[in-house]
Amino acid sequence: MKAPLAAYKEFIDAAVSVKKAATAQWVSKGAFPDVQANQQRNTILASLTQAQRDELALIVQEAKESGVHDLLALLNDTAELEYLGTKLPKEPFGTELHFDFVARSAGDSWPE
Repeated sequence: MKAPLAAYKEFIDAAVSVKKAATAQWVSKGAFPDVQANQQRNTILASLTQAQRDELALIVQEAKESGVHDLLALLNDTAELEYLGTKLPKEPFGTELHFDFVARSAGDSWPE
């Protein structure tokens, strides 16, 4: 079993590692996978300029990151967490889960 602080850091870094939205990449590229269910989306995306698709992709990416952030805020306020068999400490750096997610997403180092 990992030390609780190491497990906490791993958990936050795992959340950061899944923040990238495949959907945003498809929007920027101008096409979702070529299946019937995506036909209308692909038609709409094809009508946009690359700059418009890139801006829309940014909105989609921000929406996913916002969802991860909001889930972490909910968990911080309402749950005790266990990650890979280790109970996580509550706010070990004096900041909430969602704050630590944003800081690590921005490339900040862990506090000492």
